[in-house]
Amino acid sequence: MRRMGATRVSVLVGLILAALSLSAFADATLERAKQLLVERQPKQAYEMLAPLEPQRAGDSEFDYLLGIAALDSGEIERAIFALERVLAVQPDNALARAEIARAYYLAGERDTARREFETVKHEKIPEKARETVDRYLSAIAASEVTRVQAYFEMGVGSDSNVNAATASSQVAIPSLGGVIATLNPGSTQESDLFTGVAGGVNFTHKLSDSWSAVGSAAATGSFYRDATDFNRLTLDGSLGARWAKDADAITLGALAQDFRLQNDRYRDAWGGVAQWQHSYDERRQITGYLQHARLHYPSQSVRDADRDIAGIGYAQAFAGAYTPVLYASVYAGQEKERDSEFPWLGHKPVGVRLGGQATLGSGWSAFGSLAFEQRRYNGADPTFLETRRDNELDVGAGVGYLIRAGVTLLGQVSHSDSDSNIQLYKFRRTVGLISVRFNY
Repeated sequence: MRRMGATRVSVLVGLILAALSLSAFADATLERAKQLLVERQPKQAYEMLAPLEPQRAGDSEFDYLLGIAALDSGEIERAIFALERVLAVQPDNALARAEIARAYYLAGERDTARREFETVKHEKIPEKARETVDRYLSAIAASEVTRVQAYFEMGVGSDSNVNAATASSQVAIPSLGGVIATLNPGSTQESDLFTGVAGGVNFTHKLSDSWSAVGSAAATGSFYRDATDFNRLTLDGSLGARWAKDADAITLGALAQDFRLQNDRYRDAWGGVAQWQHSYDERRQITGYLQHARLHYPSQSVRDADRDIAGIGYAQAFAGAYTPVLYASVYAGQEKERDSEFPWLGHKPVGVRLGGQATLGSGWSAFGSLAFEQRRYNGADPTFLETRRDNELDVGAGVGYLIRAGVTLLGQVSHSDSDSNIQLYKFRRTVGLISVRFNY
């Protein structure tokens, strides 16, 4: 059987070009490029059109032919950029969306390709084109019997508060009659440059039509230039099973995490998660989850706790220009201290998260997030003689640029503002990072 996508000319080109009148291609260059594509000579068409891109980019007819010629010549990134320009001004162009879906498929972006193909499938397109879309969707489904995805990211950044500490050098100690204490430098805000590294792998293996085994492993590290005492490494792993039928999916899994500070075990966590997902259609999804984790601090066992969280979230992808994806979630729970003599170490969190991403065209994308969490602690702090209350706001934004298939340049910045009724726990932190991400 011929491998999907191996043909030198799009299976949709003939249908598209036949539907266009000759008057739409009065330009001799476009007329010649169209003829070359019909004659299955995409490389020659691409070599003719590519030099004209700086002058003619933005002309939908030119961008469309350039996109097809580039795609069938193996220039996948150039094809994506050109077709993005078409969709930016003609978001309802179903056949252009089918071509960019094919480009994503050949670039290995199977999730994005499937989403675009599913969108096209519900549009008014010729029956032969619909059959082709179905074949691609079948090929994507067949390739996912065992599906493995991996990534690696590395970059450099700046952290205004590496230890998430107060900016104040002195605090009052009520338990000592209000005496003013001077904090040691390691307990106050410190800034530094750092190298960030992250990597991971996710897998899904179908066991039957309804059941799949799922799992993941990931590592994230921040390594500072001077403040090496705060070098941190987080190792995460999960393993579970997923049941899916029609629009619903239920996942049950085990979770584990090892958080290290200066290469010493600072906190271990292990537990489980139960998650339900319901897809209203290809673009709308609701998720509910329950999570339990047992937290252990090897060098501070009095901080050991059981953490239970319940939450619900909603995500929606929108058609049209920029193809934005937005999500929102709310959650609540408790972190219950295991030693009843230290109730001020446990707390009850309540939070909300908002976020989204959008395609800007020409390989550019943007993303952002907003999160707020309120924490109410379980008892009065014996040093400050108050029950601690924190309100933390986190905002983040960034842009990405697709260098080539599977390689993205990222620039992002995040800011945290934690307000507390106890001065020692107030802090502000801004982190900026420029990195390169490889998706496999």
